[in-house]
Amino acid sequence: MQNSIRDKKSVIYLIINKPVKDAVKIQCMFSSIAPRYDLLNRLLSFGRDRCWRKFAVNQLPRTDNAVFLDVATGTGDIALEIIKQHSGNTKVTGVDFSSQMLELGRKKIANLGWQERIDLRHGDANSLPFEDNTFDGAIIAFGIRNLPDYKRGLQEMTRVIKDNASVVILEFTNIKNRSFGKFYHLYLTKVLPLIGEIISGRKGAYRYLSRSVLDFPETEELKAIMLEAGLREVKYYLLTFGVVAVHVGIK
Repeated sequence: MQNSIRDKKSVIYLIINKPVKDAVKIQCMFSSIAPRYDLLNRLLSFGRDRCWRKFAVNQLPRTDNAVFLDVATGTGDIALEIIKQHSGNTKVTGVDFSSQMLELGRKKIANLGWQERIDLRHGDANSLPFEDNTFDGAIIAFGIRNLPDYKRGLQEMTRVIKDNASVVILEFTNIKNRSFGKFYHLYLTKVLPLIGEIISGRKGAYRYLSRSVLDFPETEELKAIMLEAGLREVKYYLLTFGVVAVHVGIK
């Protein structure tokens, strides 16, 4: 057990101090904070994460007997929101690289009795284990910035959805607004990592998450990447003073 704890701490240290993304290290980091992940999302977003998810899911098409893909599903919050918003025939397949996150998600889904409608699987967002033209839409929330190759991940999401279906991205932005931006950057770089460390018990994990937001492409850059990945009619919406953006593109 002690060796396991030391290994996780070492992984988090390496993530903070090395700029190159390593999927295995990031996977280990997310697994280590999984038990407190949902609680921290509520606290650190001041409860706004629920509203952001509702808005993002609302951008998915309304289709009878739809099957949607939730990439980087984590503990399944987006998958659950899809089921809440759509008819009883809608189903969701969620994919994530953290077994610990998936385990927690399956428990939440079982408690609601929605196991027949939501299927959570272990998988790699940059190499999705699905056939072409399988889903009626795909969504990724707060996960794309952790991919080692944004374009590759988007190409995969585009590949597995049907023609005229949508890819929806919900992600934090690096605010440029001078007045609110200063407060936001202070919160992101100082307050969030401290609170995250105290509650999760994982030193440095939320410093990585803060840095990943600051390093993520701006809204127009992400729009361009989506177009390069094969999507069209790409548009985006800024929410909560531009703290997050919801991008939508059509195959």
